Amino acid sequence: MSAALGNVEPERVFAQLVTANYFDVLGIAPAAGRFFLRDEDRTPGTHPVVVIAHSLWQRRFGATPAVVGRTIALNRRVFTIVGVAPEGFKGVTSMFGPEIWAPSMAAPGLLPRQFGDWLHERGSVVFNTVGRLKAAVTREQAEASFKAIARGLEQAYPESNKGRSISLLPIAEATIFPGMRSAMMFGAAVLMTIVAVVLLIACSNVANLLLARATARRQELAMRVALGAGRARLVRQLLTESLLLGVIGGGGVGLLVGIWGRNLLWSFRPAVVANNFVALRLDGRVFLFTCLLAIASSVVIGLIPALRASRPDVVGVLKEEAGTTAGTRRAGRLRRALVVAQVAMSLVALVVAGLFLRNIQQAFTVDLGYDPKPLSVLSANPGQAGYAQPRAEQFYRSARERVATIPGVASVSWAANQPLWASVYRRLIVEGREPQEKSDAMLTLAHTVDVGYFSTIGVALRAGRDFVAADRAGTVSVAIVNETMATRYWPDQDPIGRRFRFDTDTQPREIVGVVKTIKYQTIGEAPQPAVYVPLSQNYADAMVVYVRSAGSPASTLQAVERELRAIDPEMPLENGATVVDVLDQSLWMMKLAAGLLGVFGALALSLASVGLYGVMAHTVGQRQREIGLRLALGADRAAVLRLVLTEVGALVAIGVAIGLACSAMASRGLASLLFGLSPIDPVAFGGASLLLAAVAFAAGYLPARRASRLDPVIALRTG
Repeated sequence: MSAALGNVEPERVFAQLVTANYFDVLGIAPAAGRFFLRDEDRTPGTHPVVVIAHSLWQRRFGATPAVVGRTIALNRRVFTIVGVAPEGFKGVTSMFGPEIWAPSMAAPGLLPRQFGDWLHERGSVVFNTVGRLKAAVTREQAEASFKAIARGLEQAYPESNKGRSISLLPIAEATIFPGMRSAMMFGAAVLMTIVAVVLLIACSNVANLLLARATARRQELAMRVALGAGRARLVRQLLTESLLLGVIGGGGVGLLVGIWGRNLLWSFRPAVVANNFVALRLDGRVFLFTCLLAIASSVVIGLIPALRASRPDVVGVLKEEAGTTAGTRRAGRLRRALVVAQVAMSLVALVVAGLFLRNIQQAFTVDLGYDPKPLSVLSANPGQAGYAQPRAEQFYRSARERVATIPGVASVSWAANQPLWASVYRRLIVEGREPQEKSDAMLTLAHTVDVGYFSTIGVALRAGRDFVAADRAGTVSVAIVNETMATRYWPDQDPIGRRFRFDTDTQPREIVGVVKTIKYQTIGEAPQPAVYVPLSQNYADAMVVYVRSAGSPASTLQAVERELRAIDPEMPLENGATVVDVLDQSLWMMKLAAGLLGVFGALALSLASVGLYGVMAHTVGQRQREIGLRLALGADRAAVLRLVLTEVGALVAIGVAIGLACSAMASRGLASLLFGLSPIDPVAFGGASLLLAAVAFAAGYLPARRASRLDPVIALRTG
């Protein structure tokens, strides 16, 4: 809503209507002033008081205690500030952290059109209920009691309450919208899986290093065993060394990188969630979890090398000079197996990252049903500005006429919905097919649009006519449906002239046209039935102006805002953007996930290549005598190079084969997130495989080149 603070230009703030006991139920205390009294929430419009958020208090009032008692204009209505919420409190909703709270009884004065007579309409669903359980009552017991109440209401008021029930959720779950929670949890699960893969690759690398170090120290350890050192003592020493690596690397350097990465990551969130409830905090729990994970990983990866190294073949090791014992051969096989695992896991990370990056690319090629490039939008809210219906309708007409005169504007119209945003669903009853209960009527998308809307966004009529100026209040109510609705409700029939009504209508509406189905809420949605009704017959006190430009839509948008400000400088205007930018913003979570996965994929690739290099370098060192002997007997240096690269190629080939199989299984679980992209996308799979093979070849080439350049005399003497 629009808030005017002092003499400063009005700004858009998120406000929430709450009952007087809201803050008491949540058990919080004000930072200044007080919260609402019960008498302030008994009668509509009698107590214009508000509580402001701590962030707003600091940002606009300098955190002065004198703010209590000052006034603030909300939608041009004056309210008195009675208190300040505690620092960090953002309510119980996730996406939009409120900065102002008003008593529920202030709703009719603040939002008269949207709420209507919500106090007396049983079908109205306005509030989410927050409660605190008694100490001896479980959530299941409370939910059973609420369900019994819901059944009683359904029997007493079947028309409004049929099929309604009540479910109780912990506040931590309820803060995220149910429709978003599953998507966010799934996305978080994908990210955590890739993080776990990167951790496993890092652990494999460290395990390889510890195995190599244990092999290099085999004579030292064998000597200590021969002199009476106990196995437990050797294991403790080796585990202590691995713990130091984990604590310094994970608990120290890792946390510092995490703090830096958190700040960088959160700086990329869009403005729409800048004040949301969700926060990436590195609190004590995160630090404790990180330290415990670092310690546990260190113990696990250090245990196998420690156990192997603490039980050496004393006689064989002490007798060997430069040869290889059975133990070192077994350790070599284990190191190679770990390299194969690293290659496979890094390929999975790369493929998943590639799929998300390809998905972003694919998203901009999805057919929305219209071309977004020449379009821009800007929201205006005469209702928040205190306009009555006649004045608001005049504003819409004047704005359309003035914007149409801007150079470069091809056409202009109004619609109640932003593109790719939440839409209104209404229950639709087709004439001649009335359900027994209104609650059984089908839900359909409903859009209020102005004359010229379809030509402005570039959606062609498939049949019938467009809305015209003659479609006004007092004439036959008309509507236009999309092809999906026409096919679903009137298959193999002409829908023109058919009639229907919404469940709240008293008169039927006649279909006068059919238009192409477009994307309404998300670019990945399935075709949905939709109904369009004319603004002239269905007043709305908040609309979005759509402008088609012959030139740059971004430049045109600035001129559009100037024209609307010229009509009313205090008109609440928001969400101005080109439709291409709206499309881009709608993908912010996907883009954030793709960026993170890309970083983790690159990290996995780097770790795998370092691991491969380390193993091959150690192998060349172990086989130095053998390579020197081959060269002394006349072997070509190119043959030695091929020998080592062949081993590298074998390890990479096995790892890639396993990785491709695992990637194919993992990618099928991502199908619901992909916009028309195959889970087995050849570009993602092929590109990841080629990139991995190229980097692995480069990592293996350096030890191979070193082996081919060995001096046979030095190799035989020191090998």
